[in-house]
Amino acid sequence: MTGTKRARHPQPLDVKPESWQQRVRSASSIGLFLDFDGTVSPIAETPLLAEIDPEIREIIGHMAAREDVHVSIVSGRSIDDVRTRAGVAGVIYAGNHGLEIESDTVCFREPQAESLRLELRALILQLELALSGTDGTLIEQKGLSASVHYRQVNEALREWVRHTVQQTVERSRSFSCRDGKMVVEVRPAIDWHKGHAVQWILDRVLPPGALPIYIGDDATDEDAFFLLADGITIRVGEAAESYAAYSAPDLDAVRNFLSKLGELRSNAEKGAQERT
Repeated sequence: MTGTKRARHPQPLDVKPESWQQRVRSASSIGLFLDFDGTVSPIAETPLLAEIDPEIREIIGHMAAREDVHVSIVSGRSIDDVRTRAGVAGVIYAGNHGLEIESDTVCFREPQAESLRLELRALILQLELALSGTDGTLIEQKGLSASVHYRQVNEALREWVRHTVQQTVERSRSFSCRDGKMVVEVRPAIDWHKGHAVQWILDRVLPPGALPIYIGDDATDEDAFFLLADGITIRVGEAAESYAAYSAPDLDAVRNFLSKLGELRSNAEKGAQERT
């Protein structure tokens, strides 16, 4: 992230809600971008156990069916994995931190990341060897990136796992690391992240003038918060500082926000019809 903008303490959504509600009412259309784990799905002990909140899935499905709301799910998971777990039709899916994007009308793969698939497989073999004696580690292979999870590792060894992963990845020179919640993300060392993916969708898929709303809970979402300074950005969970404008304490608050968002758009549509 570059520029002069600084992280701040996000304002809780329920403090002066009219500040964002009026923007939602007056927007010609909405571009709703959602992280998956920790945002629409509770954090699970392992990635394989994660499931989308059923009520949120229903709300997203209703909004995705509207012509004035365009829903995207932007995740560190592979695109096939997040699509299967979300299970919502009519949604734009961005996997691997936006390195791959698909909808009913578009299919994008970041070219440099594609060229590094074989090198990533070799790096994963090195990581498996380096961590082979450590119980509780899980290396998630995602085609264009990888994640090393250590939530199940003995607490005394977690810092060693992080350090070992970072050292191994640094030797490759083609990849870089980024810390998440009990996970180290291994991605191609290229100038592409969730923020770029969101901007790509706004520029090439959504109608001009769509109001972007981005909700996420992790460090990897900060790139999107930073780039969407003119949108509505919401950091989920506890964060001392963030580039997001607003904060939501937990998944329940996300569910309430999404429900309110759908209500506001429906009321705005009814008002426009009545005026017509």
